[in-house]
Amino acid sequence: MPSWGDVVHRSSPNRGYSVSDTATATGLAKGQLSTIDCIAQSLAVGPVFSGALLGSILAGWSAGAGSFVVVLTAVCILALGRVVSEFAKRYSGSGTVYEFIARSLGKRAAVFAAGSYHAAVIALGGGGIAVIGGLLLRDFLNAHVGTNLNWWVCSIIVLAFLFVINSVGVKMSMKAQLGLIILSIVPFLILFVRVVFGSKAEGAAGNSLSSFNPSNVGEGGSLFKGILFAILMFVGFELSAALGEETKDPKKSIPRAVVSTIVIIAVFYVITQYTLAAGSTPDLFDFAPMAEGYLNHFFAVWIELAILLDVLAVGIGFQLAAARGVYSLARDTVLPKSLAATNKRQQPIGGVITVTVISVLLMLLVIVKHGTGLVPEAPVDIFAFQNAFYGFLAFSTIGGMLICMVYLLVCLGALKLFAMKNPIDVGAAVIAIAVCALGVAAQFITGLEPAPEAQWSRIAAIVIAVVVAVYAATAKKDVIESVAQH
Repeated sequence: MPSWGDVVHRSSPNRGYSVSDTATATGLAKGQLSTIDCIAQSLAVGPVFSGALLGSILAGWSAGAGSFVVVLTAVCILALGRVVSEFAKRYSGSGTVYEFIARSLGKRAAVFAAGSYHAAVIALGGGGIAVIGGLLLRDFLNAHVGTNLNWWVCSIIVLAFLFVINSVGVKMSMKAQLGLIILSIVPFLILFVRVVFGSKAEGAAGNSLSSFNPSNVGEGGSLFKGILFAILMFVGFELSAALGEETKDPKKSIPRAVVSTIVIIAVFYVITQYTLAAGSTPDLFDFAPMAEGYLNHFFAVWIELAILLDVLAVGIGFQLAAARGVYSLARDTVLPKSLAATNKRQQPIGGVITVTVISVLLMLLVIVKHGTGLVPEAPVDIFAFQNAFYGFLAFSTIGGMLICMVYLLVCLGALKLFAMKNPIDVGAAVIAIAVCALGVAAQFITGLEPAPEAQWSRIAAIVIAVVVAVYAATAKKDVIESVAQH
């Protein structure tokens, strides 16, 4: 058999992609990406979106100790980052955790991990981004352009944008992500500086380290619930590992990208939590109103736009990783070989199309399940009270649960393969296992579940895991033998 780099290709002018004589892929473009590109991919975890929208929820649940919760969670996630980094130094395929687990726990475990992980990524970056992106775009256009579009129309626009970006080329995807992330972060940093160094608004707490004090939790708050929610805000930090085959020096760049990403988003989350703690008032209760009050209307609009732009960056990153997951599985015959097709730009077009089609189907599921209207008793000008927002919470739950399960397997694989040789790696793996187990268990503890309004999603996550496990256990021997050979 010829290698992937040497295989002779047969082009299809009608479809615009190439396949080999064995009906597999041309291979991804090699050595294009730098450490900065890998960081941009991992930052698709969505620091602005999570720090702003989800950060407001975290601040409420932590009730005065949000900054402490972020710092503590970041330390725990760094332990998981250590495990992923050590794996990335050893293996650098495009399948991320798929390769890691195949080399440590075996190929059937890898098939389960790959199916669960990429189902999670598609739930988060496909269905989840379609819904939340559509809601945010709808609100922004309705408020500032004067349109009257429904959210699902805006969702189609978002998915079309993501399809084009991820079809054009990985370099373009990275540049688009990095540009969107920078544009998104800037207004929050300016607001932070204004709150910290400017005059205090009437009713604001002002500068204080109280939000870093774990004993400062107010009535109704919970450090434990805050930490469980914060774990989900870090999910996806390892996305750069999907670029292993396209990176110039993956065994250096990807570990650096993983750790750098955790530190960068942790710092940003602390900044946003502190901004809320020090600068919010009963009237200036969230970032856009705070920008209006502390700065001006321009910055308020910029923050609204920043959250939307960051959601697009999240969509690019998650769908890029999911498409490469489909490519890796199809290349190894776990999925139909036709899905491993690449286009003339050496992008996994089979995976990109697959992820886009599933994203549309998930969006339609939300319409069937939750409709397109508003919650009757809620204000009509707050997108979070669209019934469809429950669909976003559901996809977040599915993705968070499945990824935590896979993280658990990665940590167990590390203990088996290399961690026992180094006390630091043992400690990191044990801490990470505890964090991931809590992330799953929390979904079933009344009062601690991050998305109680979308409880059906817990069952959906379990069903997906069971189906994937049955497939992994019963797959033919020749399929299993082809796993993670690239």
